[in-house]
Amino acid sequence: MNEKKILAYLQEHPEFLLNHAAELGVQPAQGRVQSFVQAQWLAQQQKAAKMAGQLAQIMQDADSNHQTLGRMLGFVRRLLAANTLLQVLRAAESGLREDFGLESGCVWLLTAPPKKTAPVGAYRLPENHAAHAALAALAEPLCDHRIAPALLKALPHNGKGLESFLLLPVCVNGQTVAVLAAGDADETRFTPDLPLDWVRELAACTAVALARAGGWQ
Repeated sequence: MNEKKILAYLQEHPEFLLNHAAELGVQPAQGRVQSFVQAQWLAQQQKAAKMAGQLAQIMQDADSNHQTLGRMLGFVRRLLAANTLLQVLRAAESGLREDFGLESGCVWLLTAPPKKTAPVGAYRLPENHAAHAALAALAEPLCDHRIAPALLKALPHNGKGLESFLLLPVCVNGQTVAVLAAGDADETRFTPDLPLDWVRELAACTAVALARAGGWQ
């Protein structure tokens, strides 16, 4: 056994010198050994506290992911139950409002469906609407606590009372055919650093449902 291994062992078991001082014929400075033992103990306590904090964060993230997954499944079930284009639009809007708790959630259809007989009700956003051009230009989800005034007009009451916003383009074959729009009074709900994986899935599922019911290929 070399010196490095002995030193490593003593660092792992600082109480060894105190427990075997008489056998080794040494008289360690009590205060220094106790200080060393105390320092090791404190380091172990800090390490344990850090691990406990990390575990708590992992559990919190797991719970948050479980809730998000449940909301996603509820949203997708609504889309699967819809047969007509109008039903798909209603399902997506209900999913935003009920599954995700976004009372301001709304869905806008930006282009006329290829299936001419598919009624779209009030979900068709006229091309002369103030928000149409800005929404049609969206290629990526927009999450922020500030958006352009034109985009605010796509939300109920022009976004009044909302502090953060989500605008989610729904694309079929590279064309933005619809937009899921929502806002929240909590300015931290939708932020630029929000992970976009789950919102992209919402858009993808909605796009499949729209293409099937509206005749987009």
